[in-house]
Amino acid sequence: MNFFDKKVEHGVYYGNLPHWRQSTVCYFVTFRTIDSIPQVKLNQWLSERDQWLREHPQPRTNEQSAEYHRLFTRKIEHWLDQNYGECLLGIKQFKQIVIDALMYFHEDRYRIWEYTVAVNHVHLLIEPLGDHELNDIISSIKSYTANAINKARGVSGHFWQKEYFDHILRSKEQFIGIVKYIRKHDGKVANVDANVDATSCRVKVDAASSRMSVDATSCRVKENTRLEDVS
Repeated sequence: MNFFDKKVEHGVYYGNLPHWRQSTVCYFVTFRTIDSIPQVKLNQWLSERDQWLREHPQPRTNEQSAEYHRLFTRKIEHWLDQNYGECLLGIKQFKQIVIDALMYFHEDRYRIWEYTVAVNHVHLLIEPLGDHELNDIISSIKSYTANAINKARGVSGHFWQKEYFDHILRSKEQFIGIVKYIRKHDGKVANVDANVDATSCRVKVDAASSRMSVDATSCRVKENTRLEDVS
């Protein structure tokens, strides 16, 4: 597994969110359903975010980047955890469509180190393989699952929010932290369908020892591997 290296060629582009790109790295990605955040809240967020960006032009310091995530990224995460919208991914059939799509090209076009499907959004740790680009991977997953879920519901139209959040991992410590975040998130999210298993993590982390193991379905990290031994 590779992490962001400022000495290696990389790029940044902007939509509603900043997107950093570098080859052969691992990303933390979140994409959400179209109704997962009320429009009035999203409009307020965009207005405040745009003003902050105007007042803090590139290049930004590490402290400014941390401030951005504290003010804006974490606010989105908080709103997602409020379970706004229809929460259709809490229905077992629709959740399984997303899980099957995530795993379809696992170890072919990309490697999924961790994921969870919440009732109105998806978190995953993903590493594109070969020449495959993150944008193409996520667009393909979202397109297929939107069409499949809409077909099952007998409706048409947008299912996912157009843009998604992504962050290049900077270190093994951050990798462990995000795995723990996803596991904690799994424990907090309510399910619409009581038969949906909320535990979908691939990598298991012992919070006390920072050791990792995985279940039998995804042998990415050997049992009791130390953090410093992850590669």
